[in-house]
Parts: sequence; C-alpha cells; structure tokens
Amino acid sequence: MAGGLDLSRVALKHRRTRIVATVGPASSSPAVLGELVAAGVDVFRLNFSHGSHETHAAAYRGIRAASEAVDRPVAILADLCGPKIRVGRFEHGSVELEEDAEVLVTTRPTWGGVREDGRVVIPSEYEPLARDLRARDRVLLADGALCLEVIESDGAHDIRCRVVYGGVLSDRKGMNLPGVPLSTPSLTEKDRADAEFAAGLGVDYMALSFVRSAEDIEELRALLRGFEAPPAIVAKIEKPEALHDIDRILQTTDAVMVARGDLGVELPAEEVPIIQQELVAAAVLANRPVIVATQMLESMVESPRPTRAEVSDVAWAAASGADAVMLSAETAAGRYPALAVQTMDRVLRLVEGWQWRHGQFRGLERLRQDGRNPVDQALSRATATLSRDLRVRAIVVPTASGRTAKAVSAQRPAAPIVPLCVSRTVWRQLSLYWGTSPRMTSEATLQRPPEVALSIVDQMGIAPPGSYFLLVWDTAWGRDSWAPTVSVLEVPADPALPLDDDDIL
Repeated sequence: MAGGLDLSRVALKHRRTRIVATVGPASSSPAVLGELVAAGVDVFRLNFSHGSHETHAAAYRGIRAASEAVDRPVAILADLCGPKIRVGRFEHGSVELEEDAEVLVTTRPTWGGVREDGRVVIPSEYEPLARDLRARDRVLLADGALCLEVIESDGAHDIRCRVVYGGVLSDRKGMNLPGVPLSTPSLTEKDRADAEFAAGLGVDYMALSFVRSAEDIEELRALLRGFEAPPAIVAKIEKPEALHDIDRILQTTDAVMVARGDLGVELPAEEVPIIQQELVAAAVLANRPVIVATQMLESMVESPRPTRAEVSDVAWAAASGADAVMLSAETAAGRYPALAVQTMDRVLRLVEGWQWRHGQFRGLERLRQDGRNPVDQALSRATATLSRDLRVRAIVVPTASGRTAKAVSAQRPAAPIVPLCVSRTVWRQLSLYWGTSPRMTSEATLQRPPEVALSIVDQMGIAPPGSYFLLVWDTAWGRDSWAPTVSVLEVPADPALPLDDDDIL
C-alpha cells in the first residue's frame, strides 16, 4: 500500500530569513518596539513618506534602547520617499470617474471636482506631469484600480484624458505612469534633507525609492560620503527601467528590495512573481542581501490570522532564497503588530526546517559558470559544502568589515553563521543577512580565533559536545594582507551526551 505524506514538521531553532518591520503609529512606543524585538524583528524600517524628523528620531532612540536591552543587533533602515506622484485634494474629498468620460488632469493649484460644464478636474502635485506625458500614455490611479488614457497634453499644465476604468477617486491617491520616462530625479530635495538627517542619526541602511539606474545610487552615495559611518544603500526595485540596468545596480548598491507594490502597478501583475524570483537569484549571486516587500501579511492589519495565500507568499519568498521579508502596514498601522511578527517568524521557521531536512537551502548552484569566482566566493562555496557534508552545528566568522560573513551567507550554508564583529556598525548591518547571528567581541580576543570561537559556540549552546563547527578566518588578521582559511573544529566530546540531528535545527 502506498505511503502517505510525512507530516512530522520541525521548525528551525535559528531562523535564517530575516524579518523587517515598519514603524508607525501602531508600533512607535517603546513598549511595542520592545515587544517587536522580542518577537524577532531583525531590522526596523523608518518610512520617510510619513511622519516628521522628530517622530523618526524618537523611534530611532526607542529601537536602539530595545536592542541594547536584549543585547541583540537590530538594524535601522531609513526609507526615503522618492518622487511620489499623487493627485491633489477634491472639494468633497472624492470624485466619481465614469468610463469613457473626458477628464482634465492639471498641475495648476486648484481643488479637484466636477466643474459647472460637467467636466471632472483632477489636480496633480507632480509639477512636470504635462511635460512627461504624451498622447496614448496611460495614467494609473489608486494602485491601478482606475486608469486614464492621455488624449493630449499642452506640455505645461493641462492634460486631457479619457477614463478607461472608472470608479471613485479620493484625495491624495497615488499616480503611476507605466512606461513613461520621468524627468524628475530619484533623489528629490526632500530626500536629500531626509537622508542627511537620517545619516546624522546613525541609521544602518538607507533605501532609495524608484531607482532607475546605477547613477541614482551613486548620487545618494556621494551625498552620504561625508558622514563618519555612512549607511549602506538599499536600491528599491519598483520601476521597469531598473530591471534593464539590474546588473550595474547590483554592483553599485549594497542591498536591494523587491518593492512589489509599485512594481505590480507598473508591470502586469502576473509578471511580478517571476521578476521576484529572478531578482532574488541575481542578488544572491552578486552577494547582495535582498528584501521581499509589500502585502506579505496584509490581512493582519485588521485580522489576527493571515490568509492561506499570504502564508504561502511568505513561505515562497523564504524558499526562493530571499534574505529578508518585510512587514509594512501590518506593523505600522495594524491592530496586531507583534502577532504579525510572531506569525511570520513561525512560518519562516517551519519552512526552513523543511528546507534543512531536504537539503533545499539555495545558493551553491548560483556560482558563476565560467569558473572565475573571487577568492571569498570560492571560500564560501567550500564552507557551504563542508557545512552539509559534515553536518556542522555552526560557522564562526571573525570579521572586521563583514565581507567574509556576507560571502558565506550568500552561499546559504546548512548551519547558522556566527560573525564575530569588532565594529557595532558591522554588527548591526549583518542582522539583515540570511542565516547570521552576529556577536560583538574585542579585536584583542581575535588574536586567538579558535579559542574564542569554541567559547562563543559553547555560550550560544548551538554546538554540543562531540559535534563539529567551522571557523572561517583571516590568518593575516591585523595586517594589510588577506589570507582566509577554513578550519574544522570539534567540540570536546562527552560520551554521556549523544548527538541528535535536531540539535542542528
């Protein structure tokens, strides 16, 4: 008789996929921030599309305090607004758009609504709109729920449009212009002020919205260069133009975010899952952490339980190899911010437990096919292979800059990665990387890495007696040269304590 499915599921003890949570009115108090850290948040996102510098500064202080209280690294990501294109305000708060009707979109300062001649006027806050649009271009409103087609633009202020898909349009809804080259830069004047403020606070990451080319990232990096510890840059991929320059973007940025909200409006929705998969694969190959974002557990804004489709979405992102998954409104404005994090944590641990049991962590096949891999990538490949073959309990990586730990993470080894950091900036930034559990130590202790590594895994309780762990370290530590090596170390055996595979989980 045919056997059934093996329904024994074991959740991973040390979660590999990171959780990013957005701070907002529902989560900005010190008490809730502490709950979210306890629930497992690895990175907090400050959304500069909302709030003031004062509220973001208060959230920054609360996050740092919550992190210090548990002595666990928690990174802070400042998400710049970018050139937001929105409609203005209407006399009665909203207006009805009827299909096939002609409407006027204008950048003149005016209230929107129905004029005496019966024509609907839609104000826009995006000043270059009439210059950017041409006949037959499409204008999507309210996340694509409504659609206009341009009949004619005067090139200055006014655009005549036909309503393709109608409905109710309310104040300040977003506008998307698929396929339209925007004349405005990705880094606006507001972004510049926000970037300088956030960098002055000491955030660990800074996300640039609506990236179109590698030059956009270089512009932000030039702005941040004067700060003592400039934040790492996250390129938000939400414009089709970015997909055409993705190789250069990956070489220029420090991390990427698959921002599925605008991406799913700018492109056909059915293409987004494929693009997500391809972006994750490309980022892992380039040793760049990748965040999957937007509507992951959206129903938990109001409900204590996610939908089955949302659970599958989170599971698929983890199974495809993403470094992190992000909660937006769920933690910023939702009724159950901590519960949303706990739910995501449970889903990830269970999926990763299944992956570990079936050898499904993704990474080894993504090395360059021409064989010309840098030393750190070749070393990390060997480390990942050893972690599988020897079923090691941990991979300890003393690191000054984080370079080697990041390369090991990109190969998705079977065991938890424990970077030993001498810089608190690196300590926090590594909390975004897949599979890492960073620990702070002093540079003096790293003059004897094997002894320190053995002490660390003993303190963490992740390598029982008789088990193996790997030490990936620079034998030229403290000198100008770089001489990496991988050592296999054994924890002294205790015959009274037999090993169990579940110890690895």
